[in-house]
Amino acid sequence: MKKILLLTDFSEASRNALAYCRSFFSDTVADFHLICAYPVEADHFYTQKHVAQTARTAFADQLHDMVTELRLQSDADWHTFRSSARAGTLLDVVNQAVDTEPYDYVVIGAKKDGTNELFGNSATALVRQVKANVLIVPVDAGSESVRRVVIATDFDQLKNCKLLCPIKDLVTLKGATLVLLTIDTPGRKIIHLEQEIHIRQFLDPVKPELARLQAPTAKQGIDAYLDGHPVDLLVTIPQHKGWTDVLTGNSLTRSLVYAPPVPLLALYDDGRTDHPKRVDDPSNIDYAL
Repeated sequence: MKKILLLTDFSEASRNALAYCRSFFSDTVADFHLICAYPVEADHFYTQKHVAQTARTAFADQLHDMVTELRLQSDADWHTFRSSARAGTLLDVVNQAVDTEPYDYVVIGAKKDGTNELFGNSATALVRQVKANVLIVPVDAGSESVRRVVIATDFDQLKNCKLLCPIKDLVTLKGATLVLLTIDTPGRKIIHLEQEIHIRQFLDPVKPELARLQAPTAKQGIDAYLDGHPVDLLVTIPQHKGWTDVLTGNSLTRSLVYAPPVPLLALYDDGRTDHPKRVDDPSNIDYAL
């Protein structure tokens, strides 16, 4: 069973993300946890405790009505729905939820609610700081079938192919086409043949297509590919670069997440590797094996 943490503020973007996810996981046993984060601030007339209790009741009632409607509408016995209303910032609430129980995906509807790309928005904050796979659904994304999935990342820097397990499962389940997109930018090293073979072996029996474009920047290359090809889901693996990279515009995932042109899945990289460890002392070979 897949566990999906779906963030809602009852906006058009969050409602569309919910509709998209129900279609996306229509052939999957899934538990949808709708969660609403609300800030609590005291005012001149009421204490913070009173405001918190009032807000919690109001949001909990809305969520209860939404879940009740979803249960009545659902044709899939393999979908379950639950909800929570929690006080705090969105990032704090999501981190607490993810720390409490494991989720396969955290889902947020994309809306350009940040000041600009540099300062980011809710989606960029989640991808940067939440230890989970984050699915960002544009407000205008339809609920069509997933037929073409594109992974755009620096494959030579992929140290753990197990990160691709959700994509392998998804492509297999839906019979979709998988494309490994590489953007050749000035000064970029070409992926080693051994690494390409390693990735293909892991994805087997899925037979991915390999696409390569030349562009001044990775973002421009991805945009060019999206302009010329139908893509139902774009997948990236964030490198969690520092603020220097953000300020200089070198954070590829951040620029994509801020205003994704298509549904985008950012895979969480916990830093593990599936590459064999080097054995410097041959005398220890038995222990290494």
